[in-house]
Amino acid sequence: MSQLGERLRQARESQGISLAQASQETHILQRYLVALEEGDLTHLPGDVYARGFIRNYSTYLGLPPEDVVALYRHERGISDAIKIVAATSAPRMRAYVLPNFLGVFFITVALFGLSYIGLSALGRIGNGNQIAVAPSPTVPPPTAYPTVSTSSQPQIAVLPTAAPTAAPTAEPTLAIAGIGITPIPTATPPTPIVVVVSIRAGTGGSWLRVQQDGAIVFEGVLKAGQSQTFQAQSKIIIRSGNPGAVRVNVNGTGDQPIGPGGKPVNWEYPPKQ
Repeated sequence: MSQLGERLRQARESQGISLAQASQETHILQRYLVALEEGDLTHLPGDVYARGFIRNYSTYLGLPPEDVVALYRHERGISDAIKIVAATSAPRMRAYVLPNFLGVFFITVALFGLSYIGLSALGRIGNGNQIAVAPSPTVPPPTAYPTVSTSSQPQIAVLPTAAPTAAPTAEPTLAIAGIGITPIPTATPPTPIVVVVSIRAGTGGSWLRVQQDGAIVFEGVLKAGQSQTFQAQSKIIIRSGNPGAVRVNVNGTGDQPIGPGGKPVNWEYPPKQ
């Protein structure tokens, strides 16, 4: 067995960790862990994967990963030597010539001075030899003559006709004397049904299931002395397991049990016709 595999196996067994547990917690296949501990590195997928497995496994076991990877590289005979390749030719250096800024400055000043002197001399010469230029005569625009048509047929001028404007038509108004208009009455929304369900004291409570407009809104046990209020638009149905203990109050009136005790009953409002 290799030193690498022996070191990994001893670290795992000293902590009481099984191969299956280590594989599940490190997400490394168990056959790769067996190959590492047995020193059978040929069964590993490749050098890059093997080093990744060793780093993760050694970190999981509390071993220094760099030392374990170095031991793996030693056993595999992998060298870390760096090859130095000599340059084929020396790099060429470009020569830069810095301009003489002082000389450029003096040349620029001299050029500006010469330009100013030349322009001043030209201006004085132009002022002394001004030549009067007569204004050019204005040519009047040509007179427009009427054009004579050579066609033998006379030309007929067609004047545009204005489109006739339609007179506004008054809508007829139908007036009926002596007949009043009766407004249509608006529909009054139905009065909601309000049912207060209460349990008499000393009866031990009752199981209830309440439906409002076809939907179950309550299902449970009401104890003695408790009450619940339910509101529907069209119908309320109450199923009680102890109807003698359950009392109902509909829209503020009545306080009566929904049925005799002894067996479950269904109570509904409005009652069936």
